[in-house]
Amino acid sequence: MTQSRWDPCTSPPEGTYRFELVPGFFVPTEWERDITNRFGLAHRFDTWAAFAAAVDELKHAAEAAGDVVKVLYTARHGEAEHNVLAEKYNEPDDDGVRSPLCLARSHPQVQLKYPITDPNLTPVGVAQARRLGAIFEAEAARGMPLPSRFFVSPLRRPGETCGLEWGWRFRKAPVEGDMGHGVPGEVVEQLREHLHVHECDKRLPRHELARLFPSFTYPPDMPDEDSVWQSGAQRGRETEDEMVLRAGEGLAIVFDACGGDDTYVSITAHSGVLRAVYKNLRVPLRRLVTGEMNVLVIRARRL
Repeated sequence: MTQSRWDPCTSPPEGTYRFELVPGFFVPTEWERDITNRFGLAHRFDTWAAFAAAVDELKHAAEAAGDVVKVLYTARHGEAEHNVLAEKYNEPDDDGVRSPLCLARSHPQVQLKYPITDPNLTPVGVAQARRLGAIFEAEAARGMPLPSRFFVSPLRRPGETCGLEWGWRFRKAPVEGDMGHGVPGEVVEQLREHLHVHECDKRLPRHELARLFPSFTYPPDMPDEDSVWQSGAQRGRETEDEMVLRAGEGLAIVFDACGGDDTYVSITAHSGVLRAVYKNLRVPLRRLVTGEMNVLVIRARRL
C-alpha cells in the first residue's frame, strides 16, 4: 500500500463526534500479506476470541466514560471500468488533473467500451471482492467477529463489492439481477466518492439502484435523480476540506444509526472519500488499492 500524500496530522473540523484510533489491535503491513494473516491482527491475540474479548473490555471501559467503541471494516470497492480507463492512459484514479471523462471524449471508442456514469466492476474487480468474501468466510469459521451493519456509498461499484464480500452470509442461492446478494446494505449519500466534474462519480437514479440492490435501504430524502453531483460547467471539483466535512457527516450518520450491540460495522466506499473518513477518524492515511480494506478499532465521543 502506498502512503497517502495527505498529512495524517491534519485535524478534521469539529463535528458531531470526536474520534481516535485505538492502537495495538491491528498492525497492517502489505495487503497480500495481511489478507492471508487475519488482516494484520496483532500477534498478541492468539485467536479471534481473544481479540473479541479485548474489544469487549475496551468497550465496557469506554461506555463507563461516556464513549463508544466500534470496529470498522473499511473497504474500497473492487476495480471498476473507470479505473481501467485511468490506468490505460496513465491517469491517477482519484484527484487527477484530467478526468476519465475528458479522456473518453478524446477517445470515443473507449467511451463506448467503458460506460462512465456510475461504472460497473470489471471481472478483476468482481474477483477481488469474491476473494475478500472467501477470506471473510474462512476467518468467520475461525471465530472472527462479523459486522452487524453494512453501510455503503450509493454508487454501483461499492454496492456490488459489498454484496460480493458479504453475500455468503445472507443468500446461498444467487438471485438473478441482485447485485447486493441479499446483504442488508444501508446507503449513506455522504460516503460517496469525491464529488463533481468526473462523471464516473455521478450516481444512477434511485429507482435503478433499488432494482439492482433490492436488499439495500435508502435515505427517505434521497431523490430519484442525482441532485448532489455537478458537472464541470457548473463548478470545479469538491475541495479536500469540503469532502472531509461531508465524510464527517457520513460518519455521524453511521455512529448515530448503530446501537450499543452494533460493535462491528462494515463501510464500503471509495479511495477519495475513505481518505476523508480517515482524516475524521484521526488515523494514519493508507491509500487503498481497489479491493483492499483496513480494519480499525475506533473510540468515539459525541460532542
